[in-house]
Amino acid sequence: MGEPDAKRQKTEGDAETKPEPPKELETDAKQLVSTPLKTEVGFEISDCTLNVIPSMGGRVLMPLTDGGMQYLLAGARANVGLKKGRYIYEVKIVECLNPSEGSSRGNRVAVARNLVQLGFSVQEAPLLLGETDQSIFFDSEGIFTSEKKRESTSQRFIRDQTMGVLLNLDPASPNNNTVSLFRDGVRATQPKKLPASMIGKPLFPHVGFKNVTLAVNFGPPACAMPFNCHAVAQAPAADAVAAPVAGKGGKYEVLFPIGLPDEGTFDWLDGFLEKNPQFVELSDRAIVKWAEKSGIVLSKTNSWKNSNDKPDPQFGIPLMDDFSARRVIAAVAATQPRNYVVMEVKSNLIKEERTQLLKRFNDACYKTVAEVVMGTPKDDFKVRIEKMKLEQKQQKAEEEWKKRKLEKEKEKELRKKQKALETAKKKAEEEAKKKQEETSESAEGTEVKQEEGTEETKKEEAKEEAKQEDVEMKQEVKEEVKEDEEPEEPEEPCPVAELTEEEKAVPFMTKAANDLTSWTLSASFAKFSIPEQEDGFSELRYAWDSRGACEEYLKKWILKTKVSTRMEDLIPGEWFTGKYAEWQKVLAQWHAKQKEFEAKPPAEAEKVAEEAKPENGEEKKAEDETDAKTEEPQKPKAVDDVFAVENVSDVNGEPLFSKFAFEDWALLSLRLELHLLMHAFRKDANDPDRIGIHEQHLQFYYQKYYKKTFTVKYYGMDSNADLIALIKDTAIINDGNQVLEAQLGEELESFDIFVKLTEDARRTRLRKLDEGDESARLKFQKPDAAPPAPPPQMHHQGGGYKGNQGGYKGDKGFKGGFKGDKGFKGGFKGDDFKGGGCYKGCAGGGFGGKGGGFQGGKDFGKKGGGGGFGKGGYGKGPYGK
Repeated sequence: MGEPDAKRQKTEGDAETKPEPPKELETDAKQLVSTPLKTEVGFEISDCTLNVIPSMGGRVLMPLTDGGMQYLLAGARANVGLKKGRYIYEVKIVECLNPSEGSSRGNRVAVARNLVQLGFSVQEAPLLLGETDQSIFFDSEGIFTSEKKRESTSQRFIRDQTMGVLLNLDPASPNNNTVSLFRDGVRATQPKKLPASMIGKPLFPHVGFKNVTLAVNFGPPACAMPFNCHAVAQAPAADAVAAPVAGKGGKYEVLFPIGLPDEGTFDWLDGFLEKNPQFVELSDRAIVKWAEKSGIVLSKTNSWKNSNDKPDPQFGIPLMDDFSARRVIAAVAATQPRNYVVMEVKSNLIKEERTQLLKRFNDACYKTVAEVVMGTPKDDFKVRIEKMKLEQKQQKAEEEWKKRKLEKEKEKELRKKQKALETAKKKAEEEAKKKQEETSESAEGTEVKQEEGTEETKKEEAKEEAKQEDVEMKQEVKEEVKEDEEPEEPEEPCPVAELTEEEKAVPFMTKAANDLTSWTLSASFAKFSIPEQEDGFSELRYAWDSRGACEEYLKKWILKTKVSTRMEDLIPGEWFTGKYAEWQKVLAQWHAKQKEFEAKPPAEAEKVAEEAKPENGEEKKAEDETDAKTEEPQKPKAVDDVFAVENVSDVNGEPLFSKFAFEDWALLSLRLELHLLMHAFRKDANDPDRIGIHEQHLQFYYQKYYKKTFTVKYYGMDSNADLIALIKDTAIINDGNQVLEAQLGEELESFDIFVKLTEDARRTRLRKLDEGDESARLKFQKPDAAPPAPPPQMHHQGGGYKGNQGGYKGDKGFKGGFKGDKGFKGGFKGDDFKGGGCYKGCAGGGFGGKGGGFQGGKDFGKKGGGGGFGKGGYGKGPYGK
């Protein structure tokens, strides 16, 4: 079936209008007569990423794909660079790999599974193409990248196609300083200009790939070209240069930086790598950076496990998140001789772990060096840090400035819209008014048609006057609008950041994440040490200070860190457990004593109070003198000095804590709890250098010891310091080291002193409030009220309601009265029920059980001798049988 005429005509028209390809400007190369380069072109191990395995004399490049390595790009740079002339090299994909991704298949990365990059770079450029503006390349997706800018230039290339990359550095050629891509000998792209940063420098063939095996040909082209062209391997010494051989005398250096956490170790390393690009960093940080450059997107969620030494990137790819690549790299690194930097903050500081890292590099080709980076930084480091701080501060200032500028523009636009709406509203009102006037005039004109012409003339004159007034009014409105327009505010200039003297005084950068997590630091810092020659290093170096200064610096740092770092594995000891249990019993007794006093009849309370008052008056004095021999001695006066009280539970018949409110009980408990906590910490830490609890870790240790949250907001305060100021008679914060210091001794005869301190503080607070000092008022947050108690159970004579099995026993039925769950084991031992059993819970029987029940007391036991609610209903007391 033939094509429709319309379609055929369109196809023919497209063929006629299709532009012809540009004329090939490359010409045949001349015969080479110069001395050939002695170096054989290929790939050195030191110029390949760790996941590249060169084989067949460097003509075949294979990637590692185990343990997450399949997600990481590989890079390899040839050992010969071109200075001038026109040369080509070819690459062919001989194998496309499809490694297993396990459960991560749904979390695909942004780049293709199989990828090839072909280009050139300068000697100092990173091994991953496109990382800086020092490299250019074409990739298998048809993209050309130069100066970090991507441009679609060709169709994709695939397996079994031979791709040639032509570099033209011939000044006599119209395509000078360009690079071109050819597919099977046919031009695939037009010449692309080299960036200015690469012109005039030797350019080295450079390939990048992922999950493919490449065959690289530096010899004569395998595919016929449109013109004669020389290969890279044919370049003479005048046109090419060999890369310097890594490893002096066949020796490669393995550097171990020894630096303290958060004291510039990583910043020092970054500066070192900038000056020494031939070194390869071995660290988890380097793996994360490698993954990012390979197209894997980092999670924006901040992980609680994240640190600079051991990042937690959360890629969403199990083989990457568990750092399986670390295992592969550790196995491969020692077998690939090159210069390494082993960056492990914690492990490099601990002797045992340093020794294990050293064992990987026992080969004779390696020289292991410990570089101690401690003490006072050198001037060049300080300058670098100040520059980084200033750039960071400038960037933040510019971001805030842009934000303010955008907000002002939005506000200005909003005001304009509001004014436009107001103007439109006024205009509409004026038009409505004008229409109303015209309608009114039209009606009036109909009614006065028969009036004299003089009146019509007057009306017309009035109309003209009205129009004139209308015009004048509109003019006034326009002038008002112009007057209302805001004057143009001068634009805020872009701020220029400057460092303060305080910022300059700090020699290290403050980063978003710490070098070590808090628990890692607390568990390991006491074992930090400086390497010895006996540790097995070939050489010890000191970047900033001498060895003696570094040892002294480390010693002081450990002492300081012991104070400021919390002990994650601290366990409360027996002394604390016993004291706290004793305190809980005493506190319960004091609460009961207060309730007992409050429950007394008012008359009795007044009598006690009256007896406590001083007796005045002449009549009373006369009676005292007359009856002094017959009357009992007068009751002692109420004490003014609370610290002179011998028994806080009975001061002239009244507890010293009788007037304690909710806030006073809370402060009483706080005093005792912090007192125990401070002394227990010193005992349980068992380290003379651990002088106490740092203020910033108070919440942590309180939670660890008392199993409850410590919240200053509960006490109406904003900080620990404000709260400690309330109980400065028990604890204070040392201004020098911010450590809590106990004001009372470790061993006390009783807990009475805490009641006395609380009562004295209560009286002082009330006195200040009476004087009008409102700052003394407490603003505690009271807990929610407890739910109402359940109604009392009903019981029957003869053992109570037994049900099917003898009474209510919870889940299993009534087997002896209401036994409760497991509470009130000691009973209510007040004045009304002083028996030995009372409400004993499951273990004691309860109402009508066999454990005693309400066994007597003042009201039930005098005649019955301890019957109460016992075995036989109401027992043998006054209400029994």
